Amino acid sequence: FQESSQDYVESNDTLQEEQKYCIAHVLSIAGLDMEFTGLHSDSQPSLFDLPAEWYRKGRQSVQRFTVNQLGLSIFYKGMSNEYIAHSYNFFLFPATFGQMDSEFSCQTSSIQFLSHYDFDYNKFLKDGIPYMNETQEKKLQHLLSGNWMVQSFDKDKVKKVIDQVTCWISSAEEEDSMVLHDIYGFQVIELQLILRKAFPDIWTIPLEDEKLMVRKMNPQYRWVLENTAFDPCQREQILYSARGFTNIFQTLVRAKKVKPSFLLESPFFHVIWPFNLWPLSEAIWLLSHKII
Repeated sequence: FQESSQDYVESNDTLQEEQKYCIAHVLSIAGLDMEFTGLHSDSQPSLFDLPAEWYRKGRQSVQRFTVNQLGLSIFYKGMSNEYIAHSYNFFLFPATFGQMDSEFSCQTSSIQFLSHYDFDYNKFLKDGIPYMNETQEKKLQHLLSGNWMVQSFDKDKVKKVIDQVTCWISSAEEEDSMVLHDIYGFQVIELQLILRKAFPDIWTIPLEDEKLMVRKMNPQYRWVLENTAFDPCQREQILYSARGFTNIFQTLVRAKKVKPSFLLESPFFHVIWPFNLWPLSEAIWLLSHKII
């Protein structure tokens, strides 16, 4: 099973259903396999470091890199002496939304290793599912609670789209519609927020094939639609989409089936940093108990 960011933006059904399945059934264990853009930096932990120092060095190292592919197998206990496994393969890419942007480094040895095994960089860079850490989530919540600022994609494109809608709406009648093309990724959400703010008598509807429909509408009826749970521009819906794969990890954590058996290895830091699995204090506690 392959899941891309385009599919994820258009519909979260697959991940939502998997979360429900995790909660509704007896989840026994979750297995992970990850690939990274790099593994090690110059700041290497020492066996003589205290837990807090070990965590600090490890976190500094992995903050430079990102998870680019993740395999997830979720095991359930069957009726007899057997386990039922649901396995998935996800390409991941850090979320970019509004004023929120991300940076990461690539390590030559890691790129060579992935290339040798035919890693699909198009899937990673073009179709990677977003994720974010706690700091990024708080920043996005702040952005959504205030005035929306256009900074995440080409302002010339925004101006062009607004000009198109302005020319069309001057002669359009109620229930008339137009379709905007080449609107992809989180531009779909951002552009809807921008257009709805600029034009109080329109409604926006995402379509397939990187299209966005704009419909002229009575402001009163628009108000009704804006206050339904089905509107993808609702604050909670935007946060859920932007959190992306982090939602799955948080569900596994709540199920208490993410076992940090590799606490003293770098993959531990690669997981807890982007997906907020454990706060600093709890991660240090886990490390200290592993050492002891």
